Amino acid sequence: MIFQNFQNKTFGYLNLDTESLDWYKEKNINIDDKNILLDPYICQEFIDYLHKKYSLDFSYGGWMEDRTHFLKDSYLENGDKFIHLGIDINVPTNTEVATDFKAEVVKVGDDFEVDAGWGPHVILKHLSQPIYIIYGHLDRNILCKVGDILDKDIIFAKVGFPPQNGNWFPHVHVQCISSLYYEEIKSDIDKLDGYGFKNEMELNAKRHPDPMEFISLK
Repeated sequence: MIFQNFQNKTFGYLNLDTESLDWYKEKNINIDDKNILLDPYICQEFIDYLHKKYSLDFSYGGWMEDRTHFLKDSYLENGDKFIHLGIDINVPTNTEVATDFKAEVVKVGDDFEVDAGWGPHVILKHLSQPIYIIYGHLDRNILCKVGDILDKDIIFAKVGFPPQNGNWFPHVHVQCISSLYYEEIKSDIDKLDGYGFKNEMELNAKRHPDPMEFISLK
């Protein structure tokens, strides 16, 4: 279970693109105006509103989700790159993040100065499946190092906060990378992005399988 402290808590799937349109209507915000949800603090208010609305302790969503409206006006506008390649799990800052499988730590990084970047992040190699998984937007106090072998249920990081987490609202971005694709890009892994082009969905679904096949929320 990725969040051991959230055992037996209520969670659910949220499509943030659809929910953002409903929220704009309720708040009488013009969709064509500047996207205020790019402000991480306003976005956190939006997430808190959704959790209260649906009686959730935390939420997840986003694999192969089109976020054209939710992330309008962001860097994703360049080339229509709005397809989310991982999942976002919306939990509070400092929530502990644990392994769901035995893994090797292959990267610990931090692109703090990059707005809308990964922030502190960890890449784990799954030791029984042909997959790597990146965990992004973490706290800067990472609890593991490259080369560590982590057993299942080991806490290796905590959820970060803006601006140090890439300047996002508090959440963990979890994205799979197939072993074949990882070998192609590992020498240039810092260019890996969490979003893909709309015309490459089938290709990206192969390169980045659904993380819910490899992690557990309960």
